[in-house]
Amino acid sequence: MDYQNKEYSKTSLGKPFAIGRSADLFALPENQILKLFFPEAKESEIDLEVTNTIEAHKQGATKMRCYGKAKVENRFGIIFDRLNGISLTKLPDKNPLELFQIAGKLAKLHYEIHQLKSERFKDIKEILNHCLESAPLSFLNATEKEKAKTYIATLPNGNSILHLDFHPENVIVEGKDEIIIDWMTAAKGSPAADVAFTFLLFTDGELWPGTPKLKIIFYTIIRKFILGGYLKAYKKLSGITDAEISAWRLPALILRMGLWDIASERDGLRSQAIRLLANGGEV
Repeated sequence: MDYQNKEYSKTSLGKPFAIGRSADLFALPENQILKLFFPEAKESEIDLEVTNTIEAHKQGATKMRCYGKAKVENRFGIIFDRLNGISLTKLPDKNPLELFQIAGKLAKLHYEIHQLKSERFKDIKEILNHCLESAPLSFLNATEKEKAKTYIATLPNGNSILHLDFHPENVIVEGKDEIIIDWMTAAKGSPAADVAFTFLLFTDGELWPGTPKLKIIFYTIIRKFILGGYLKAYKKLSGITDAEISAWRLPALILRMGLWDIASERDGLRSQAIRLLANGGEV
């Protein structure tokens, strides 16, 4: 069924059942949902998520299907299968022992994605060079940008599927299935790049805006615990080394700033990037 440019009205949709950082989620018939982006979202990025999700499903990286774009007044959206499950993060709410299983599951799923190859995604190095020319990276001078481009060029190439926003909230557990969602930032390249970005999310990524301070402390401890287990399990599965992951730390910082530019992260990520550039990109 082709939903390209299908139009809805606000009244026909009713109220969203969830609100995210960039979009509202609405229930549709036939067990589907509409991810309706806020008006400031770029149509080109929405088109990219459609293309990426269709390719990820085709290659077996996700069981979630994408049916194309839709429009509601001045807002664009995407129609997906509705997943009747919960994220990996929420599994311990039902069974606290699941907390000790999250890291291993996350590593296994990530490793399995990286065994899949595709030439249809953009190359991560192309994305990184585009990020360097974007407004959030304007704090770097011309010399620093050239250093960054030269460093990126020396890193390993690859055609593995990379998610580049891989964390427990983007894995939905539905029965026996573990389904990976949110493919907007997907790319192709070296698996180490994707692992380095997940590392950054666990160490420097902002928690949900407005999270109380006590919860931030609690979640920081939990994230550190899961990250340690994830890295140990992924390295065992893949044979990847700490040095291979660390080599992608600077690109991970550039990607995070270039694609998301979250105000609360800005100062910390900028200072790390400048320090790494001064050190030739090495951690």
